Amino acid sequence: MLVDFWATWCPPCQRPMAHNQEMLEEHGATWGDKVKIIGLSTDQDVAKLRSHVETKGWNKPTMFWQAKSDFRNSYKFKGIPHVLIVDTEGKIVFKGHPANRENLVADFNNLLKGETLEGEGCAPKEAAAEGEKESP
Repeated sequence: MLVDFWATWCPPCQRPMAHNQEMLEEHGATWGDKVKIIGLSTDQDVAKLRSHVETKGWNKPTMFWQAKSDFRNSYKFKGIPHVLIVDTEGKIVFKGHPANRENLVADFNNLLKGETLEGEGCAPKEAAAEGEKESP
């Protein structure tokens, strides 16, 4: 699952949201219900959000609105765009700017095969011999 925190008023958020739509159009049939993309808007005005999503044709990702939620503090981020990638076991395996993941399609396919993600913003993986954590 990808959770994309974004807003209609945020220019850097628009390309990642469009990419989410494109990924689901191209790979949604193959992924089926195994990959979910959720857009979580920080907008204050739900009507403006609905209009923006409709105008852009972003009908594949599931869209939610923050309403009165304080999710920024819950997930410990300050700016947008910001994404979380959750693996098939419900563990957050990446959090950060979407530009820090070069190929989300490959990331999803790898996670579906049970592989781990590596790189900046990824959860540390277990070191094989010592059982120590590597720094991301």
